[in-house]
Amino acid sequence: MIFRVCRAFWIASFLLSLVTACAGKSVQTTKPAALGPLDFYPLRTGNAWSYDVDTGEPSTTLAITRVEAFDGKIAEVHVARAVVRYEVRPDGIRVLPTDVWLLRTPLRPGATWPAPGGRVAELVSTNAVAETPAGSFDRCVEVRELGGKLELEVRTVYCPGVGPVSVTSTMQSNVSERALSVSARLRGYSVTPRGSDR
Repeated sequence: MIFRVCRAFWIASFLLSLVTACAGKSVQTTKPAALGPLDFYPLRTGNAWSYDVDTGEPSTTLAITRVEAFDGKIAEVHVARAVVRYEVRPDGIRVLPTDVWLLRTPLRPGATWPAPGGRVAELVSTNAVAETPAGSFDRCVEVRELGGKLELEVRTVYCPGVGPVSVTSTMQSNVSERALSVSARLRGYSVTPRGSDR
C-alpha cells in the first residue's frame, strides 16, 4: 500500500515536471550557442505537444501540453488539469510565481540555475540527440535537475524549433532497492517556431 501511494505521488510529481519542462525534425541551421531559451521551448499561443508517458506499466499514457496564451512575456501552458505560468525574460524562461527556471542563459555546458521542486538544474550538453516516436532530433540541449525534497533526477532534452522532446524522471525507492523511472517521449507536435508568422 505504501509503495502504491509513493508511486502515485511520484508519478504526479513527474507529470508536474513534464508540465514545467514541456515537442519532429530540427531544421535550424543556426548553431545552438546562438540560440536562446525561446528557440528551445517555443511558447507561442496554440503550440502543442503530445507525449507517450511510460510509468513502467504495460501500457503508456498520453500526455498533452498546449500553450493557451502568450502575450510576449507571460505564457499559460495547460497539461491535463494543470496550468503553469511562465515569464519569458531575456535571461531565460522562469516558472511563475517562483524564482526557478526551465532554461536560463548562458546556454553552455556547466551552467546551473534553480529548478522546480527545490532541484538544481545543470545544462549538460548543447549537442544532444534524441530518438522519439515523433522523429529524430539533434543539436538539442540537455538539462539535468538533481535534488529537491523527493531526491529526483530529471533529464529534459529541448530541441531547437520544437521544444521538449524527452523527459525522464528517476527516483530511488525508499521501499525497495530499485530505482523508479518515468519517461515521456514526444509523440507529435504542432509548433510555430520563434520568428515565424502564423
